[in-house]
Amino acid sequence: MNQNPFVTIIKALEMYARKLRPWVLPEYRRAFAELLARGYHPPADGQQQVCCDFRNGAIDLVGGRYYFSLVKDLIDAGFHVVFVAHRPTLSTFGVYSLKKMLLRERFCVIRSLDELEEPYWLITDSDIPPAQNAKHVVKVDYEQRLCRSHAEMAFPVFVHPQIATGVNVMPAYDVATARVARIFFGGNTKQGKYDKDVIGGIYRMLSRRKMLSEALACVSPEMIHRPDDGDRWLSSEDFHSFVLCETQHCKIPQERWLEALTKVDFFLACPGVDMPLCHNLVEALASGAIPILQYADYLQPPLENGVNCFAFKDAEGLRKIIAEVLEMDPERIRAMRGNVSDYYDQFLAPGCFTKRLLNGPRTLLLNAYRVPR
Repeated sequence: MNQNPFVTIIKALEMYARKLRPWVLPEYRRAFAELLARGYHPPADGQQQVCCDFRNGAIDLVGGRYYFSLVKDLIDAGFHVVFVAHRPTLSTFGVYSLKKMLLRERFCVIRSLDELEEPYWLITDSDIPPAQNAKHVVKVDYEQRLCRSHAEMAFPVFVHPQIATGVNVMPAYDVATARVARIFFGGNTKQGKYDKDVIGGIYRMLSRRKMLSEALACVSPEMIHRPDDGDRWLSSEDFHSFVLCETQHCKIPQERWLEALTKVDFFLACPGVDMPLCHNLVEALASGAIPILQYADYLQPPLENGVNCFAFKDAEGLRKIIAEVLEMDPERIRAMRGNVSDYYDQFLAPGCFTKRLLNGPRTLLLNAYRVPR
């Protein structure tokens, strides 16, 4: 079908305007100048440096979350981070709130890779051949596809940037300590947003609202606790079989979200709005909460049913899991929590991704998590 010429012209003008913004709009120009003024400073003794050479605006997708998570993990891994000053991607520090969170971190900016005389790791979305002193090169690929070989690595979902910058360390917890909620969900369940057809139509999974509806339907009403105040629930030691904190009715304070997850045995890891994999899954794993989910294979390596998660395929499978975990022996829960802790420490703790990435893979797939399995 031929597109309306008027629509084609409008889209072309919008694309042209987006390309011009970094050069003409004050907030973009100011951000670029301030970052350029940081200049280059050499790494500390023994510190290795990694250069981020991003030219494609696609690195800023999801409100800058890709950019934040990648750079923050490089810093958490102990690397000296250097940005190449490409205006289209560096100037957006002025408009993306998630990228602005990085400004408190220590990094430097160069105009050209030629300024780096010492060996370095390079992460780039450019096809231009790197300098000889780039000892390992990772090419960023924005295509929505799965890995085809061991030389490729999928970009994971991390703890949400607002959570990552709001705490100094991930929560400490004792695997053996009993918790005050057997099953828990906390988050937004707004109608018309978290029941969209895309989750079922594209990914063949239950939407967030559908998953919660099925889980609640197989639990007697007296077993369900709906707190009216998040802080008050967090301060309570009363045990509840099923705790439901829908943001519209009871919001867990953001700075206490990970604390809330350390109080629960199982977390209903419902999907996001448009795709299954959601940052709340990683936050649950960080807190020792065993996830109940439909997308265990969207993590790499996949979570294992009955080992570090409970995975279901359909509504009937979810109902069986709910019934099982409500009657589960505390010893088995503690064993699974230990497995969750081990998985997080090995694959998802701050800096783990960087160490894996810079020791083998040559291609980083930023959008593999969007591909239906």
